[in-house]
Amino acid sequence: MGCDRNCGLIAGAVIGAVLAVFGGILMPVGDMLIEKTIKREVVLEEGTTAFKNWVKTGTTVYRQFWIFDVQNPDDVAKNSSKIKVKQRGPYTYRVRYLAKENITQDPEDHTVSFVQPNGAIFEPSLSVGTEDDNFTVLNLAV
Repeated sequence: MGCDRNCGLIAGAVIGAVLAVFGGILMPVGDMLIEKTIKREVVLEEGTTAFKNWVKTGTTVYRQFWIFDVQNPDDVAKNSSKIKVKQRGPYTYRVRYLAKENITQDPEDHTVSFVQPNGAIFEPSLSVGTEDDNFTVLNLAV
């Protein structure tokens, strides 16, 4: 006494109808839950994860420079000799992404004001020389 073809079609139709109703309910409810979570976590207010990550990023950013130092500048200037260069570097700086300062929030305008320290800090432990090294470089604009 198994299920014949009609029984299988009816079972498939019932399962399909249940899934359609379930999907129809979950779509708006799911969208509402996702929107609510995003509004709660992404807003820049003290105490939220987004605010903590916005004030100071978790990673340090470095910028490295290599300089081509001209080894024979007098010969080039006087005799139009072939230029000899020596690559020197890296000279490493920790840049940007420093913690924001003087953070103030205006609840009426829904704005956040802050000061972003702008600058680069020389990292001697990641560099081959000091900031006082002298180079002779080409002036390509001339």
